[in-house]
Amino acid sequence: MHLRSLHFFKFTKYSSITEVLALNNVLYWGGDTFVSVVLALFVTQYIEGSSASSVGIAYMIYRLASSLSTASVGRFLDEHKGYRDEIWALFFASIIAGMSYIGLGFATNLWHLYLVMAILGVCRSFDNNAWQILFFSHIEADKKGQVIGVNDAIYGVVMGAMAALSGFVGEIYGFRAVIMIAGILMFVGGFPVLSLRKEKSI
Repeated sequence: MHLRSLHFFKFTKYSSITEVLALNNVLYWGGDTFVSVVLALFVTQYIEGSSASSVGIAYMIYRLASSLSTASVGRFLDEHKGYRDEIWALFFASIIAGMSYIGLGFATNLWHLYLVMAILGVCRSFDNNAWQILFFSHIEADKKGQVIGVNDAIYGVVMGAMAALSGFVGEIYGFRAVIMIAGILMFVGGFPVLSLRKEKSI
């Protein structure tokens, strides 16, 4: 799946790679944004014994898990030549993160929340490291600003739309539905990345 019909990156010779990475990025982080808008409301409404401080602790666990794992993940990716490991890292990060959010939709206890946030933190490390390696390794020197700018514009528009849509979905269908949809988005976002295995430059 190369999204050639969208032509957002037609000006670069790596357009097929950049388009897939942009799609993966907006699905992964779009799902994350979808959740972030309502997470505090979901936690206090559905998780037994939770409070506003529980949400803060959950985000702390998420950030700590990411910060403590990111250097090791980067070193692991550096140890393998080529970009196959980055492709698989992106794929599995999306799949595991998506399944984790879907699982969170059924959570009832605080330890469920904290465990999911720890897993998501590690997934963030794999996603960030692998995505940036692939993205910035496939930008022509004279087109860096343009590629980064277009990608940032796409990202910003999608994140804004996801944030607005999340609130409406939560009001109509409930916060569990928001969590589930976010998980599905992230899960689906992993599959386009597999098409990069066919790229000659990878």
